[in-house]
Amino acid sequence: MRSRLLIALAVVCFWSCARPVSGELFLAAPRNSYDFPILVVDSLAHFDFAFYTRVDSDDSVSEPVRLDITWVAPSDTVYRETVYMLTDTGEGTLQRYRSYVRFPSVGQWTLKVGVSPEVKGFRGLGLIWKEKRWDTTN
Repeated sequence: MRSRLLIALAVVCFWSCARPVSGELFLAAPRNSYDFPILVVDSLAHFDFAFYTRVDSDDSVSEPVRLDITWVAPSDTVYRETVYMLTDTGEGTLQRYRSYVRFPSVGQWTLKVGVSPEVKGFRGLGLIWKEKRWDTTN
């Protein structure tokens, strides 16, 4: 009986030490660059990414926010692109950035985001990521 209890306890401990398959990070404004570290440990894994923000402003019309995106690989290789994020006043905005992204190498990647032009009432930028297992069942 005692050995079964020890085995069950060991299984729970090992399971709780598993690496996270998703994450979320919000960086408050103002910043010149919003830097999000992403640790990639499986080159076969795929990720989904979404940005979120909140704009506190009385303006009834809000323009899309330009996001100047730079991915920095563990080898210091740089990938750049520009995307636009729709913003909403009040409640906040969640917008998908990329789906089913596969990184060419493992290690510490950094997603750097510059926001322009300056947006009145911009509270910061958040990133949500979720790892998709290679079998795509989740």
